[in-house]
Amino acid sequence: MKELYLIAVISGEKVVIPAEQVDSVVNVRESVPVPSAAPFIAGLFALRSRVLTLIDCQFFVTGEPADLTPGQPAIVVNIGGCHYGLLVDAVIDVVQSVVAPAPLPGQLPAGWSDIGRALLDFDSSTYLLIDPDYMVNPALRRAA
Repeated sequence: MKELYLIAVISGEKVVIPAEQVDSVVNVRESVPVPSAAPFIAGLFALRSRVLTLIDCQFFVTGEPADLTPGQPAIVVNIGGCHYGLLVDAVIDVVQSVVAPAPLPGQLPAGWSDIGRALLDFDSSTYLLIDPDYMVNPALRRAA
């Protein structure tokens, strides 16, 4: 069975997200900081008369917050009935794959192993299949 995946870049590395989890891709012009928010919350931004929480994907990998560049892409996902923007470096393409994702190896660096679910081989490259649910609520995965 063919599956669609969105290729994006986080902290300079290409990753994939199942297209079924992607609502849209938008460019964020600006965000408003949220006082006392978790460090992975980059702020709030407006999208079509809605306010969405902007999640800093880079923070999960490097532990450092990303500097928002006006027009930077965010992948809008729906988690638990709420929409969130996942701030990424770039969005590259949507690809179709017939290969099933492979389990994660044990030697991934800590940040990548936290956000990853599996590996996907496509076009002689290997991509980390990331978990948007974890980036929205990392406490759930730690508790499991």
